[in-house]
Parts: sequence; structure tokens; C-alpha cells
Amino acid sequence: VKQKKAGTAFEVRGTGPLSARTFAIGDEDHTIGNSLRHVLMQNQRINFAAYSVPHPSEPIVHIRVQTVKKATAEDEKVDDSNTVNYPAIMALRDASLTLIDQCDFVLEKLEECIPAVKEDSLKMDKIYEQQRQYADDQEMADDAVDGDGDEEDDDDIDHY
Repeated sequence: VKQKKAGTAFEVRGTGPLSARTFAIGDEDHTIGNSLRHVLMQNQRINFAAYSVPHPSEPIVHIRVQTVKKATAEDEKVDDSNTVNYPAIMALRDASLTLIDQCDFVLEKLEECIPAVKEDSLKMDKIYEQQRQYADDQEMADDAVDGDGDEEDDDDIDHY
């Protein structure tokens, strides 16, 4: 079943204190939602983390993050970078970086055990690079047709 593309790549939703936000991530599903929720909940500075997929036919996941309002006295003694408020956007960023590191570690160990996985990874990297180059070439061709290279008057721009 072919699924439509999300209208939004990434959107921050919510007002009020920076310690509580909902993030809408397009073209993602339960896999990234549950993985990020799990990593977020391992952080002591997170009060609440959850995700939802509003509808199976919509390619978007919502991740809700609420952080603690104050750092503990122990945290302040150990690390001066802890501020009174830990913004939800920073919590999501930190969780994303942790998840990337975890995935890289697992892939590295898998490649050590099964050499064919490394070969497949190299092939996929090459294909990804070719696709990226093709997309860059298409963008340059579109700019050349436009004539001025100014994207403001392009009708086919994706707005996020």
C-alpha cells in the first residue's frame, strides 16, 4: 500500500512553558515514536513522554515531551549546564542524538559479526549518495529554468 507524503516534515506545537511541547514528525510512524519515547523516559529530567499516530493513513507521529521544571540540587552540584528549565526541544534533540548513537553501535556490532551486513551498508550508502546527487542536480536544473536562482517566486517550493 502506497502511503501519501506528510504535509509537514517537522512542527513544534504548544504554547506556554518551554518545558512542555508536542512535536509532529512527518513521514514517520510507531518505530521512531516508541524509540524516542523510550530514550526520553530514561532521562531523569523528563516527567512525561508519549507518542501517538493520529490515524494509520496519516504518515505522521506526535511526540509529547514534558520536562521537570527545576533541576535537583544534586544535578546543580554535578553539572552547571543544568538550568532551572530543561526545554522540551532540547530533550528531544538529546534523545535523538542518543538514539542515533545507539543505532550506530548496534550496526557496528552487527557488521562485525556478519560481513554481508557491511557490504549491504556500503551499497545502501552509495545508492543514497546517488539519489542525493540526483536531487541536487534536479534542483540546480529547476533553478536554471527559473533563471534567477531566487526561490521566493518558485511555485513548487515545499513550505514547512
